[in-house]
Amino acid sequence: MDNKFLIPEGFKDHVDFNTNVEHEYKNKIIKIFISNGFDLVKTPLLEFYHKNSSNSFIIESKKSELKLFLRDDITPQIIRIASSRFKNKTRPIKLCYYGEVARKKGSMLRPERQFLQVGSEIIGSDSILADIEIINLAYKSLKEIGINNITIELTSKIFLEEIFSKIKDINSLNNLKSFIKQKDTKNSLSLVENKNDKLLLRLLFSLTGSFRDLDEKMNKIIISDSLKREIENIKKISKKINFENKDQIVLDFTEIDNKNYHDGLKFTFFAKNVRGEVASGGRYKIKTDLNEDSAVGFTCFMDTVLRASSFENTSKKILIPFNIDENIKNNLIKKNYIICSFFGDISDIGLFAKKYLCTHFYENNKIKKI
Repeated sequence: MDNKFLIPEGFKDHVDFNTNVEHEYKNKIIKIFISNGFDLVKTPLLEFYHKNSSNSFIIESKKSELKLFLRDDITPQIIRIASSRFKNKTRPIKLCYYGEVARKKGSMLRPERQFLQVGSEIIGSDSILADIEIINLAYKSLKEIGINNITIELTSKIFLEEIFSKIKDINSLNNLKSFIKQKDTKNSLSLVENKNDKLLLRLLFSLTGSFRDLDEKMNKIIISDSLKREIENIKKISKKINFENKDQIVLDFTEIDNKNYHDGLKFTFFAKNVRGEVASGGRYKIKTDLNEDSAVGFTCFMDTVLRASSFENTSKKILIPFNIDENIKNNLIKKNYIICSFFGDISDIGLFAKKYLCTHFYENNKIKKI
């Protein structure tokens, strides 16, 4: 095939009905957040390059000009807005957004290198009520677009950071992170020298599973005051989020967070038998000239959402004569038909309806099913 028709690996043309569905789902999610007081913002595809842009496409420029990069995540753009344009805006700020992102590399769980992100952020509140609101609205929006059997995994960066901060050798630290990702308890513990940290890591490995099963166990653990406060916050959040079944709430305090900006609570939504996370989010800090804001946000990944939704395509596409009365057109649209105008001989409309993959056609003032 001629190279001009090829597309790089991880990218694709969206040419099927899923494109319509993605658009509909995105609008439903955004509508839920707007109706709950979140302002919609739109950010640019290009930003000035900075060192944290490790998985982005860098656009080379003249030596006298700053480098640009193609965004690979929208949350850092929201951070930029909050710390610049909105630095004097009354807190908390509630924002929602959507847009395409592109990444230099895919992953095993998400080989796609371009996909649509839809998300929201609460900036300027350290109350756990903000975490609860974000998680509940995220859950509600995912249910609204037909995602069932949802599990949320809760963790926090501060537990492992307590251990990581004391390991000075970079190779040992990287090896430890690798073993923890593999859930390899034995090798992980062998790389931790401090006795208390070793006990903490062993404890963290044991606190993995259903919140319902671990709730009582967490009351009996002996840890520092800062870690105890984080445990209490996670317990309060777990009890307040509106999940139908508390077994859907899972804890994993050994989860490695790949995001550079999260600094505390992190949550990830999964759907049963679906590859990759459906959505994720968490706590992070935003520095401004005046102070430092605490923020919490969520992002869902529409490529995974489409795979996870239980909704079937029930849309009705009808082929109609071009010169049909406008009132008839409007009535068909009200009945949830997608109307497609036919420019040919009316006697052929039934034949062409099949070719256009319509479910119905309009002939002799009647709706006819194919």
